[in-house]
Amino acid sequence: MKVEMILKYQSLDSDMFKIEKSLRENQNKKMADKLRENIKNAQERSVKLEENAGKLLKEIEKVKSQIQVQNQKMQEFLGKDIEEMSKVEIDKLFSLKEKLNQNLVILEKNLTSLAENMNAILADFNKTKKTFNTAREEYAKRKLAYDEDVKSIEKQKSEIAVKLKELSKTIDATIMEAYQKRRNENVFPVLVPLNGNSCGGCHMELPFANITKLNEEGVITCEHCRRIVYKH
Repeated sequence: MKVEMILKYQSLDSDMFKIEKSLRENQNKKMADKLRENIKNAQERSVKLEENAGKLLKEIEKVKSQIQVQNQKMQEFLGKDIEEMSKVEIDKLFSLKEKLNQNLVILEKNLTSLAENMNAILADFNKTKKTFNTAREEYAKRKLAYDEDVKSIEKQKSEIAVKLKELSKTIDATIMEAYQKRRNENVFPVLVPLNGNSCGGCHMELPFANITKLNEEGVITCEHCRRIVYKH
């Protein structure tokens, strides 16, 4: 099989490959992708923080309610006339007062802890919001810059695509299909020469049977890297 035309196609396609590679490695694109991930993470964290804040508010309200109950019981205690009580009743009453005081101390500590946690969540939320806004603004700038980079080479890319399309019409459909399959996997170059008894792409030595087939058919597929090997 003659490979002159597919080699000519690959030579032209190398310019397209370089353009595509430059776009994949474009720093504005890389930064935009990174910033987009930061925005996504910030959004997810904000949602989580809001959920945690909601749960914390419920806990705070629960503790406040418990404190109110304890205060009411304390007021009831303070309203009792101990002069009419026996010593046993007074002892029980003061024991109850001590227990109420202990409950109030514990609840006040819980409330303080919850308030500190809430302040921490709010601080984290504000920080996350700032990160989100900054990332969003920077993403817009990077995205615009990348779009301009793409636009600047779009004409060259289109011209090459037209030439490749016309040239592909002159190439055997079977080899063209094999070429495009490898090319779509970003394998380049797709066609490589035989170097001695080795593939010109991966440099692995080819079996004798494959060399014989190459001599007969003009091209073979490397069983290691799947490139198309030709004899030059």
